[in-house]
Amino acid sequence: MTLAFLPPYRPLTWPTIIERLAAIAIDPARLYLVGGPVRDALRGRPIHDIDLVTLDDGLDVARYLADRVKGAYYPVDPERRTGRVILREADGQTVIDVASLRGADLSADLQARDFTINAMAVQLDRLDALIDPLGGQHDLFDAKILRQCHLKSIAADPIRALRAVRQSLQLGLRMEDATKEAAHAAGIALIDEKGKLSQPERTRDELFKLLALPQPGSALRLLHRLDLLDRLIPEGKPPGINDMEIRTATVDALGRLLTIISPVRDDNTAADLTLGVSVMILDRYRQQMQTHLGQTFADGRLRSTLVVLGATLSHEDNSAMWGARLCLSRAEIHALDGMWQARRFGLMSFPNLTDRVIYRYFYNIAEAGIDGLLLSLAEYMASHRPTPDPQTWGKLLEEIVAPPLEAYFNRYQQVVDPLPLLNGSDLQDALGLAPGPRLGRMLRLLREEQAAGELRDKAEALAFARQLIN
Repeated sequence: MTLAFLPPYRPLTWPTIIERLAAIAIDPARLYLVGGPVRDALRGRPIHDIDLVTLDDGLDVARYLADRVKGAYYPVDPERRTGRVILREADGQTVIDVASLRGADLSADLQARDFTINAMAVQLDRLDALIDPLGGQHDLFDAKILRQCHLKSIAADPIRALRAVRQSLQLGLRMEDATKEAAHAAGIALIDEKGKLSQPERTRDELFKLLALPQPGSALRLLHRLDLLDRLIPEGKPPGINDMEIRTATVDALGRLLTIISPVRDDNTAADLTLGVSVMILDRYRQQMQTHLGQTFADGRLRSTLVVLGATLSHEDNSAMWGARLCLSRAEIHALDGMWQARRFGLMSFPNLTDRVIYRYFYNIAEAGIDGLLLSLAEYMASHRPTPDPQTWGKLLEEIVAPPLEAYFNRYQQVVDPLPLLNGSDLQDALGLAPGPRLGRMLRLLREEQAAGELRDKAEALAFARQLIN
């Protein structure tokens, strides 16, 4: 392969930190920007994660750069001599990974990568020139194709099959036939001889990136066509054609709902009547829902993406099994289970949504009830394709969805989790009750009556407790 410097098809757009790194490096000619940052610089996209390879020791170079930019240093992979610099500034966080070359030289390093669009490099002291021995920028802009660096790129690392799905959708590229065949063949290597995921953490991370795409339903369909989705599902019956269609339609609908709630919504997002009506109702709580969906779990995984995962699960799927298979945190498994309970509650079927019903809805599932509302809306949209009846849809949003949102975000301490008027000691002292299940049941009943607006003070609560005893 020739490592000549080439003019890029488009001007390379770099963040200011790149110029800082070039200025402080001991010898910037021995450092190369590689992979995603080069691809995104060509596309004019924001860059927050920077990948560098060096002719020297990656750990030493990373430690030196961290000291000079006053960032935090971590040896992320000492065996491969890879260090990380985390730089936190007012405009956000930048992650800089510095690795020693994989192979004898830069040519071998680039050849060992996954796809040609990620096998481009830029020498740190020549930020306006491209090293592109495999024709990555041609594939990215002219051919618009996703092509392996060599015929065994995916076979060498089966997780790349999932990455192929993500990057083809993310970048609008068609998978080359050989790439598609390799991704299909790699599916069996995603699981071990016991049926468990061979690399659960990496699989989980790639799946979450897929589900975070603007059109996650398309990602599921492509995974299914390549026989990759069945490998990810815990033991049990794989989805049939009809089940798969419902799941992907639900995920599509949820993606549209999440988009109208998100900060990046534009005037065209809610152009159709269904989403336009949704905007009218959901905008009352848009800021609170953004905060809710923006919560992060372990390793920065977003709640919004977990909700999309929840939409891919059928009503019969086991949250704990999914959690164990994907190595999810306890908090994530608890949230998934809450979504499952919310769907089982069947809030959409209640003819009269009182504060009592809303209290019962949130009693066990808490904030996962918000996720459950979004899932229920998505399921309704999926089962009433192509679009729900506008009048029925508007009534559903106004009478079924808006009340619990209003209660949760505006009257939380009155309806969702009221401060008890009486505690266990009060009931023991006033009524002579002994500690035990009976006392616990009575306290729960008192809180429900309070949430329903039937009890307003301690005296009324005590009188109601006496009635329960009698």
